This record gives sequence, C-alpha cells and structure tokens, in this order.
Amino acid sequence: MNLPKRLIVAMLAFTAAAAADEALPTVMFTLDPPDGYLAGAAGTSVGWGYTISVTDAGSPTYVFIDDFTFGDSTPVGDFSSYDSGYQFDVPSNPITDGSPITEPWLLGASGLQYDINPGAVLGAATEGVMTLTYDVYADAAQNDPIEYGLSINAQFDLQDVDAEVFVSAPAATAPEPGAVTLFVLGALGLLLRKRSLRCPVPRQ
Repeated sequence: MNLPKRLIVAMLAFTAAAAADEALPTVMFTLDPPDGYLAGAAGTSVGWGYTISVTDAGSPTYVFIDDFTFGDSTPVGDFSSYDSGYQFDVPSNPITDGSPITEPWLLGASGLQYDINPGAVLGAATEGVMTLTYDVYADAAQNDPIEYGLSINAQFDLQDVDAEVFVSAPAATAPEPGAVTLFVLGALGLLLRKRSLRCPVPRQ
C-alpha cells in the first residue's frame, strides 16, 4: 500500500547562514505501545500507533515521510500502514502539520497494522525493527532537496526497539451451517414434545 507523504515542518524561521542550509534535523520515531509488543488471536488484526517529532538544526527544514516498514523475521501475517486522509505531497498546496505528530491505530484506517493469518499457530510470534523512511527539503514545495532516503528505527528509552506480534489464541471457529440447522430443528422438536406432554388429549 502506498502511503501518501506526510509533511512535518521542523522550523519556519529564516537564517542567513549558508552553512546551516545543509544541516539535517533530528527525527524521533516512537510506537504506541512504546515497547512494540502486541498480542492477538489468529485471524484478527492488531496495530501500533506512532509519534514522530522533528527538531531543526538552525535552518528551515521540511521532513516528508515516505514509508514505514516492519522487518518481521518469521512472518505470521501481513503488515500495512495507513494514512489518516491528509495530502502532504501536493507541491502547489503543501499542508503543514507541525511537530510532533501522533497517529493512533484505528482498524483499517490509520496507524500501523498487522493482520494475523487465520492459520497462525498458537504461540507463534514474529519480531523485527519498525523503520521510518523520510526525505528532507529546504522548502515545503520540495524544490530544494537536502537529503533523500534517510531512515530511523522506532526507539524506546533511546534504543532501537523490536516490534513483536504474538499469536495468543487460535482462530475462532464458526459452526457449520448444517450443524446450526440440525441444532435449531432439534431444539424445536424438544419444545413441541414438551408442549404435547403438558396438554393431554381430552376424553370423549
């Protein structure tokens, strides 16, 4: 799924120092929950929210978020990332979010999501780093690039954190349609039998 670029403005003040024009901002990326641990049943979806903050380096810099990747070592499902509906990649009409930005996980709508396979085995797990890729520009219109393809891993207590998905229960099983029909008919038969026993036939 292609994620529309997200724009974070680190600073809007101007500076006259030419050397500062090439300075890179400091980007921080954290998950919610901070330790990255999630658990869910097979056939369900779990997800992470996230916060991204940008600190400027003395010049007006603009950070455009390109993508999120999850390096799950032993996949038990599929990873996807969602945007919340903003359009941050329109050069003629850039939108400024400011810093920091926080996105919660909402099923199929925003945040970072992991869809656990219905056939995933109870106790199975996958883990790996969650990586944010971004570009830095000197202008909001993306005409003056400073650096492309920078990346940072999600952090917790100033260290890279391994996001983890644990399969905590097997997939829920739905009864076969035929079994449901037999159950309903059986229950109906018992009900009719009880009624017939309660209502004796009157004598002639």
